[in-house]
Amino acid sequence: MTPSRGPDPSRLSRICQPPFAPLLEETEVAGWSSQRDFLAGSFHDWRLLDDGRVLVSVAQVAATLPTDRLTLALAAQAAQTAIRAHALHTEDAGTLLQLTARTLGLGDMDEHVSLAVALVDGVGGEVNLAIAGDCLVWRVRAARWEQLPSDQPPLGAENNFAYAAHEFALSLRERLLLVADNSAHRSARFAASITAQFSRLDAESHRRMTAADALTIVQTRCEQEMAAELQASAPQASASVVAVRRR
Repeated sequence: MTPSRGPDPSRLSRICQPPFAPLLEETEVAGWSSQRDFLAGSFHDWRLLDDGRVLVSVAQVAATLPTDRLTLALAAQAAQTAIRAHALHTEDAGTLLQLTARTLGLGDMDEHVSLAVALVDGVGGEVNLAIAGDCLVWRVRAARWEQLPSDQPPLGAENNFAYAAHEFALSLRERLLLVADNSAHRSARFAASITAQFSRLDAESHRRMTAADALTIVQTRCEQEMAAELQASAPQASASVVAVRRR
């Protein structure tokens, strides 16, 4: 019998890497993840559902006890698979988080999953969004920059937690930004710096800003934070971002 060699890292990469962004007339989607290898515990993802909605998500797996990076990567893969499967028959993002937590059995594990997931109507812009744990979510328009509250525990921190969802509609040219990471990006300083960058832009710059442009603003700030942490010999950081824009 051939001995098992464990999970294939290249297969992990293929599963966690999302396909090309869906091409929709009224909605743009862009995403980025910082991981430099196959064993990062964060991911960004999207999927076009049969009813015309777009599922977008970002996640970061953290361990309550010291563990190896392969364990975090496998947990991230399992979370991504569960989210995709349950989104096929779930209309509420809060319920989607509950089903994902139940599928993963996180109450009996040492991993917690911070996760932001949104179900976006690709035509009308209606959004159903839920946040678990330390994720950052912004709605960005020319006249207003709003950070949505993220006061619900990560998946696995509390058994059978009833996650609530935010419901709203994206205005024309409004952007929705979801960020998950394992470093200092969740700090008030980081959130304030992102808000400040958007607030300095004039109305015309906001009108012209694509989802990819908005993504670049957050990505650049993430990379600056991670470069500083590497210089300080901090543990390897990873981050994932998704930007959605209604045309």
